Amino acid sequence: MAFGHKAPHKIDDPLCEPLWGGRRVLIEVTAGRVDIRSTDGAEVEGYEVLREAIAQAAFADELLLDGSLLPAPLRDTEGARVRVGMDSVKSPGDRVKHIFIGESPLTGKREALQQADEARTPAPGNEPAAFVATDLLWIDGQSLLDVPLLERKRVLESALDERELVRRTMVVRPPVESWFAQWRALGFEEVTFKGANGRYRPGTVAEDWTVIVMPRR
Repeated sequence: MAFGHKAPHKIDDPLCEPLWGGRRVLIEVTAGRVDIRSTDGAEVEGYEVLREAIAQAAFADELLLDGSLLPAPLRDTEGARVRVGMDSVKSPGDRVKHIFIGESPLTGKREALQQADEARTPAPGNEPAAFVATDLLWIDGQSLLDVPLLERKRVLESALDERELVRRTMVVRPPVESWFAQWRALGFEEVTFKGANGRYRPGTVAEDWTVIVMPRR
């Protein structure tokens, strides 16, 4: 789903996450087999070490995960619910963003952002890669598209373990301002707000999803 442009205070009961850079992908796990697909459905080749790590981290026979493909390693840091690292986030000069995020004066043209994401994506077979899961869309024969986001997050916690190359994104509830300094120190520049009761509608703009640049004050 694409991010909308609604003001954060107009989103009911939001869940907040730092916005990851890298390449947004869908990960499909089926009986130990791991397929990686881009957001247009095309199969992504390579990343055999990461595929094995995801297969070992899966606590279900079938999973469909939404998330980001990033450079490894994901280094540890204190204070976060889920540990993240400098190598896994965008640099201040790059401002790379997920595909499917709408344009704004702060982010520039979508095409340029997509090219920046592609430039930072680890090349198959050449660089170590990691995956950060942000959403769960399917588990063991059951679609979760009509399940509220908060419940999808809870199921994700029990369905996917964390490993050196596999993580789940951190999620907090407002007030989120107390996290800004820590997230900025890790290289994040933006934060997302997503309605806790929202459903996942592939190919649409989510009116209850928005992203803002974290103020430096």
